[in-house]
This record gives sequence, C-alpha cells and structure tokens, in this order.
Amino acid sequence: MSMRFRFATTFLLLAFGGLYAGGQEPMPRDQAPAPPPVFVRLTLYPTASLSRYDYNNDLDLFEVRVYAEVRLRSPVGRPVTDADITVMSQRLDLKTDHYEKRIVVDKDALPDQADFEIAIGGRTVFRETIPIPDWLVLSEPRPAILESGQDLLIRWRFIRFSAPVGVNVYDFRKGGDLFKQEESGETEITIPGDKVPAETILRIFVMTSWFSKRFLHGEGLVRGSEVNVIPWSQVFLRTK
Repeated sequence: MSMRFRFATTFLLLAFGGLYAGGQEPMPRDQAPAPPPVFVRLTLYPTASLSRYDYNNDLDLFEVRVYAEVRLRSPVGRPVTDADITVMSQRLDLKTDHYEKRIVVDKDALPDQADFEIAIGGRTVFRETIPIPDWLVLSEPRPAILESGQDLLIRWRFIRFSAPVGVNVYDFRKGGDLFKQEESGETEITIPGDKVPAETILRIFVMTSWFSKRFLHGEGLVRGSEVNVIPWSQVFLRTK
C-alpha cells in the first residue's frame, strides 16, 4: 500500500470520527418519536333551567354543561378517545367522538371560573383556569300551566352585565318554532296570547348573541385550540 493511499485513508477516518463525535450519531432505536400534537376545543354552557322537559321537572337546576373535542393534528383530525379530561374536578365522559359532562352548581354561589385539566398518554398534562364571564337567567315566566289566550311575558337578567340575547319559543310536543328573534337588546319581550297554542308544552330559551372565546397555548397543542363559554337559560310551560 503506497504512502499516499495510507495518508488519505487515515484522513477520512479522522474526518468521519469528528462528525460522529460532534453529535451526528443516529437516534437510538429505543427512543420513541414525540407524539403528534392535538387540537382541543372545549365549550362551556353556563345553564340556568327553571324547569326541564315539563313544567314541573328539574326545577331551578343550574349547571355548567361541558363538551370537549380532542383531535390529532387539526380540527378535522382523527378523534382522540383515550384522553382524561376534568373540568371543575369532574371527569368528562367519552361519547363516541367527543367528551361531555353536566356539572351541577349551587344557584346561590354561581362560579365565575372553571379549572380544567387534559391528560393524554405520552404528553405533558395541560392545565388552565377559564373565566365564566356571566350567567343568563330567565326570571319570567316561572314553570306553570298557562291559561289559553293569555299574553306570554318573557323576561331575563344577567348576573354581571347585560348583553343582547336570542329568544326562542318552541312547541316541544308538536314541534316547530312559535317565535324566534336572533338578537334582542332588551330584557323582556311579550308574545301575544293568540300566538300561543293550547294543549301543548312550550320550551322557552334565551341564549347570548355573543360568546367568550379564549385560545389555548401549550406544549403539544395545535395552534387554534380554544375554549368557548356560552351562557343560556330555559323554562318549560304547559298550556291548557
């Protein structure tokens, strides 16, 4: 072997050895790649039900209704079904492709914030506290049997500040909207008695025309992950 060939071989070995020592070594086979990020959409509905399903069912029931979507990589990605999600210390239940829970709260001490935690295997646990900006509560009508032909007064209030709402009156037994107004800046509205059908059940509900949105930022979360808070209230009446 010539002197020139030995010199070139030694130079190449030293060069590759320097690269290897400089951090160019391959990833160990037992080191798993980082898990893909997830998109999270959490929606909270502060809910004030003067009654539900009928005029004398679940009277004055106040809840925070929670729905959560967790998807791989984007809002349209595959649903993640092994997440452990808690809101206000209550674990959400998996429902096919999303999570949900109705959390009953004290009507005399309505919460103004909600703590939540999301844990998914192999990822950092995400925790945050979300403000509940307001509660919307119907004050009229109370659950009752309504005389036919009477005007129907609908009145509502906010706990902290007033805002526009959408007003809906629905024939719960026969189906169909009886009255619908997308945005009202008032705090009451009257439905004429001749517009109210007899012998049925009415569902009246009001919902804020706005909602509170907050974007979530954290390790392993897709940009655009969000929390939405939408207050609303409902009551059921029976008509003669």
